[in-house]
Amino acid sequence: MSATSNGAAVSGYTRLFTVDLTHAYWSQPHAWVRHALTPATLDWARRRDLLVRAHRQGVAVFCDAARRDALLGDLKPGEAVATIKWYANDEHFSRYTAPVQNSAAVYFLQSATSVPQTGENPNAAVLTQRLHAGNAIDASNAVPITAPPLTTHLERADRLSPPVLVVQIDLADHVASASANQICVDYTVHFDVRATRWRYYYVCEASNDALAIVDLDEKVSFVASGSEPRSGGRCAMVFESEQEIAMQQQYPQRFQLRERGRSGERVLIRRLPNAEVGSVIQQGMETKQRQEWQEAAQSRAVWVSEIYIN
Repeated sequence: MSATSNGAAVSGYTRLFTVDLTHAYWSQPHAWVRHALTPATLDWARRRDLLVRAHRQGVAVFCDAARRDALLGDLKPGEAVATIKWYANDEHFSRYTAPVQNSAAVYFLQSATSVPQTGENPNAAVLTQRLHAGNAIDASNAVPITAPPLTTHLERADRLSPPVLVVQIDLADHVASASANQICVDYTVHFDVRATRWRYYYVCEASNDALAIVDLDEKVSFVASGSEPRSGGRCAMVFESEQEIAMQQQYPQRFQLRERGRSGERVLIRRLPNAEVGSVIQQGMETKQRQEWQEAAQSRAVWVSEIYIN
């Protein structure tokens, strides 16, 4: 028995619930995570003839329609629990995701603490529950990998390469009551994106105070923050954005490099390159002085995307 790739059930099966993941970085669907059931959940699903299928960026769980009432009837908390783990497929996941995740912690979300999705129609055929209190996952959702709520769900390999997210759905929380009213339950998880200041290094023959970076959309302003020596007697003019820019899969920004002259401005570069996900550093990491690094770590982290123009 199988289900279609979009999570729609085959004949004879009905949907119990879905868990849908979204990320502010990705403007288009992308396989940035993969899911895995815990061994206990796999055994539970097999014994009850459940189907677990990929659904959007998450999973959908189905049951045999003829067995639905038997599965959910008189259900008590803890009797039917599905635990699902997600692992990052993208090596840059930690670079563009906010907040920064401690390598010794995992985001752990439970249906018991989920909240109704704001703006939902109370009479809709789908009950949507957000698995975190805020609009996106935050630091309060992180749990040490050695904490009791997690240890039973993590395998030996998970301690070396931990999942980024563990979700626990107790069918007694919402699925059983919603099913009685013929309502489906969709759980949602949203990851926020990191914002960085963009720092351009324009390599030229000599420092030029007449150079400036201009935003055609007039949303971001840049300041010249000096120059740095380069090999061959050249230098790099440094320009940094005064505003932080949210990291995105595809940027809409349109920045130009211009030179001011007596007769007006001259465009030197019509469209400057946008930041790349691999170019992110933390402000203060440019120096190896321990004192400055400690001060940076104790203050609000400022992240910078470095962009070099030769």
